[in-house]
Amino acid sequence: MSLRGTAVVVVHTLRQALADRARRAWGAASRRERKLRIGVDIRPFYEPLTGVGWYLHHLLHELAKHDDIELLLFGDARATDLGPHLHASLPANARLCTFDLRGQSIGRFDRPLTAAAYVAWLALAGCDVFFGANYFLPRLHGAVARRRVITIHDLTYKRFPELLQKETLDNLERQMLREIAVADAIVCVSESTRRDLLAYYAVDPSRAFAIHSGLGALPPAEPVDGLPSRYILFVSTIEPRKNLGTLLDAYERIRASYDGKLVVVGKIGWKSEAIARRLRGPGIVHLDYLRASQLATVYQHAEAFVFPSLYEGFGFPLLEAMAHGVPSIAARSSSLPEIGGDAALYFEPTDVDALTTLLARVLHDDALRAELATRGRARAAEFQWSRAADETLAVLRRAARL
Repeated sequence: MSLRGTAVVVVHTLRQALADRARRAWGAASRRERKLRIGVDIRPFYEPLTGVGWYLHHLLHELAKHDDIELLLFGDARATDLGPHLHASLPANARLCTFDLRGQSIGRFDRPLTAAAYVAWLALAGCDVFFGANYFLPRLHGAVARRRVITIHDLTYKRFPELLQKETLDNLERQMLREIAVADAIVCVSESTRRDLLAYYAVDPSRAFAIHSGLGALPPAEPVDGLPSRYILFVSTIEPRKNLGTLLDAYERIRASYDGKLVVVGKIGWKSEAIARRLRGPGIVHLDYLRASQLATVYQHAEAFVFPSLYEGFGFPLLEAMAHGVPSIAARSSSLPEIGGDAALYFEPTDVDALTTLLARVLHDDALRAELATRGRARAAEFQWSRAADETLAVLRRAARL
């Protein structure tokens, strides 16, 4: 019974896709103006949004403002009753392509049926180009993509392979070698990431484009319990490449002359047991994942922000801190000087003495804090999603060769 119900939905959906394809063919034959059809992998929306998810969310909403393109949103073909729950709003004029199996009971034959049908649907959709915002396209999408553009956010797995889990590393090594070879164009979120791409892979430089991400509107602040009156701030997932230990060492050195605390915002990630124990030390407040409105409050009241990361493809926390007018200090590593420009102070990533000196300067020099706050807001204002979307669309058009 379940197979029959699912099959009816699948057949009906594919008939509609076939009819739509016929209408498009008639329009092309009639020489009507043709829109660029972009297929988008929206799997990053299946989980609470992090960096890649927010990147895709903002890009989609800006791309949707162009009336000469069509956005077709494809996700996972796995059969479920309600389909995957999306953690992001979708543009009203974008088309979500998913089998509507609400009210159907899912049987054991439905998964292979919908997977096979999804490939047919992808082919019938006739997308001029597919866009994968999360490094590589899913296998089913890639099987029918005539042209493809992917975004690479960083190459941690190449620069610091020891900082990743073996399973994750093996998957990236395998997938990326194939994807980079077949991609028609590759978007890198910073010039630093583009340089890494060209250093580690035999990529024609004309296929690689550095396009800075943007910064969305700052959300309204929401109260956060337990915030100290004075504090230094760190925001990011806690994992080895974030180099939080260097900040903890510097904070211990300035505690005698600073009566504020260190607020650390972020989930405990892989291989961070030792750091997690240190977060229970004196003067340290650890907050787990916060909503954007809560995070806005934490940024607004910080006296200084420190981002000691060993490697970042872009570095959103630094940009967010500057947008809130928080005097910022960052490691002189990867993309961080590129993003921060002259609006932040920098130190060598493992130089605790240098970071301690910079913290003392920022915390005790009112004029320096005011100057960094002004520069930070101006620098952050340069990063616009509308510009990122326009530049990305130009790459998509070039890849589609229309």
